[in-house]
Formats: sequence, C-alpha cells, structure tokens
Amino acid sequence: MSIAALSACSSEDRPKTARSTTTSTIPARPGADGSLAVGQLAPFTGPISTIAESFTAPVKLAVDQINFSGGVNGHPVTLTAADDESAVAPAEEALRKLVDVNRVDAVVGPSTSQLAMDLMDQARKAPVVMCSGSNTYGPITGAAARSGMYFRTAPPDRLQADALAQLVVAGGHRRPVVIAAPRDTYTMPLANATVKAFHARRIPAAALVTFSTGADPTAAVRRALQRNPDAVVLVGFPEPTAPVIRALVAAGKGPQQLPTYGSDGLQSGDLAALVDPANPAGVAGILGTTPAGAPTGIDHPFNAALFSVGVEPFFSATTYDCTILVALAAAAAHSDDPKKISEHFADNLSGKVDCSTYPDCLKALRQHRTIHYRGASSRFERWQRFEPGSGIFDIWLLGPEGRPGLGPPSAQISVSSTTR
Repeated sequence: MSIAALSACSSEDRPKTARSTTTSTIPARPGADGSLAVGQLAPFTGPISTIAESFTAPVKLAVDQINFSGGVNGHPVTLTAADDESAVAPAEEALRKLVDVNRVDAVVGPSTSQLAMDLMDQARKAPVVMCSGSNTYGPITGAAARSGMYFRTAPPDRLQADALAQLVVAGGHRRPVVIAAPRDTYTMPLANATVKAFHARRIPAAALVTFSTGADPTAAVRRALQRNPDAVVLVGFPEPTAPVIRALVAAGKGPQQLPTYGSDGLQSGDLAALVDPANPAGVAGILGTTPAGAPTGIDHPFNAALFSVGVEPFFSATTYDCTILVALAAAAAHSDDPKKISEHFADNLSGKVDCSTYPDCLKALRQHRTIHYRGASSRFERWQRFEPGSGIFDIWLLGPEGRPGLGPPSAQISVSSTTR
C-alpha cells in the first residue's frame, strides 16, 4: 500500500466549485422514520481502492459500537456502503441510490475533495447529512457554509499551511523563502494559504513562484533562485513537482544544497523515481507535513480496535469520528431527520461534559447535559461550524532511498486558527 495513495485521498487536481445554495432552502425529509440509516461512499474501485478498507473498517467498528450501546433513539443503526470509484459520475449515481433506494439519512464520505465539492448540492437537495474524514481542500469551507448539510473531521488545508510554515521557521529559515506550486485548481489555494502563513510569522519576503503543469520549469526555478532563498517549499504532487526538483538539482540547489520542504502530496515513495530513477537519494532530506494518523496525547480505544483488525490508519480515525458524530447528533435531535441532525452536529463539539466514547456521550445526552466529543482523531479543541479549527500534523522525511518516514510523535505540530 503506497503512501502516495493517501495523498490522492485528500484531494483531486481539479475540484469543482459547488453551486451557491442556502441552508434556508433545505427541505424536510419525508422519509424520516425514527431509525438512523447510515450510508457510506468509499473507493472500492478506482485509483485509491487499495486503501478502501481504511475507510470502511472504521465505519463498521463505529456502527457496531453504537448498536452494542443500544443504537440511536432506541433503534439499531443500519449501514449500507457504496462505491464512489473516486470519480464524479459513479459517485453521483451511488449517492442517488443510497438516498432513493436505501433511504439513508446520513452519508460518511466521499473519499476525495473533488467528489465532496460535486456532491454537496445533491446532498442538500436530498436532503442527507454528509460527513467526510478525508477531504482537506481549502475552498470546501465556503461550499460547506452554502450547503448546510456537509461536515468534515479532517483538518482543512489552511491548517496544514500553518504547520508547514511553522516547520520551516523552526528550521531557522528567516531569509527569503520561496513557495513553488503548479497552477492548478487544487494546489493554488494551499500555496496561497502557505504564503499567508509565512507572512503571519513575519517572513514578509516569502514569495510564490508558479509554473504550468507539463511545461519546462527551468524559467520558474531561475526566478525562484534569483531571490537567493533560504529554503524552498514545494506544494503539490509528485508528477508535476518532479521536474522542478530536477531543475533545482541541475542548478546546484537540490535538497542536499538548499533546504527543501513539501506539502503532504509529496509524502510519496514515487517521487524519487520521477526525479531520477538512477539516484533515489536525489530527493533525500525533503521534509514535510501531513495530517497525523495517530495524534499524540490521544488515547482512544478506537486505535487499538483498528490495530486488532489489521487495517492501516489512513484517515481512519477521522472517518470513525464522522460516524460517531452523526449518531450523537441524531441522538441529540431525537430524530433521524437529516435537517435536524445537521442542526445539532456542532453542538456536540462545544458542550460542558467531555466524553470520548459513544456510550459515555449518549449517557450525558440522556441526562439533558451538553457534551464535548473528544474523538479518536482529535480532541476538537476548536470547531468552526462545519470543520475543525485545530489540527495535529506529523513531520515526514524522505530518506536515503527516497522512501518517506514519519518523525516521532513528540515532533508533531499542533496548530489552530488562533495561531495566526
């Protein structure tokens, strides 16, 4: 299973822009019958099918735990999974079937940010609550606000931009820093957020240099090096970024000569072969950030449960948290009506009683107390309407053979919206 697949999970090259909607137009759900029906959109086939179980196993574990604790509102939760294929047309059809045939009230997923942007309007019209643990694309924030039916537990890219800037500044780089990125719909919001994060840390000379995917990046690299940078930050994915690294190496400014950092999309064992298959060490030393799969300080029983079934934790804890939060919102609403579930979702992340398991949280709700769910992926110290306002990020490093490895948990970077 490739780490590169994890990067593909968090984004697509060209996410669509969701059509403008307002939450006031969300229709009531005539099919609400008191029993919570959960659907899941997962990549059983397609480019990231190798990590499908990393999404499906957490949802199954969560539903089993919910039902073992008595279900939701006195009824067992049902679960139906469908293949989103990491592609728009199949995902639209899968969602339509989950709603029209399986009569689901909530959907965990989809797997990629592109699909989330495309499906939000369909989810609002259904209506059905949608919560994804693997969508990080920045502009989802605005689209979710317009939808009113979408939530995510994965930290948005603006938080990774903060973590990446913090990593670079901690390395002592305070002279000009160059951020290099391909001009595509996914990468540019993260690249722009990274520039802003450097400026917020009083590195005003941080500059963005862009290049066209597939074009010779030599001119862009020349412009970058003319600034005499103290470090280079590469934002993007292996295929478009590899030519930039080759051009830097040719100019005598490869990762061994000029400190080089990268976003989570470059946490890939494929990068070395794309840069120079004869010299995998050519990318050695590149440092970067990625959402933490096992955040330090969180001792949640889910982690042991996932380990026991032998599933690799790629966005697994965040997906588990989505499922639990949907169930808790339905319990707080005393209803399986998607609109009512959406209205209670955020309430369970800012209440007075801390709880980390479904039975403990449910007990507090039954006592008419407000809860603050402390999840398997995050303690959710800050929640901003539809998404986390804080996140914890691992540091990764490309080693001598070009293979990525993670730093120790003690090196994880914690960021929140208040750190800017």
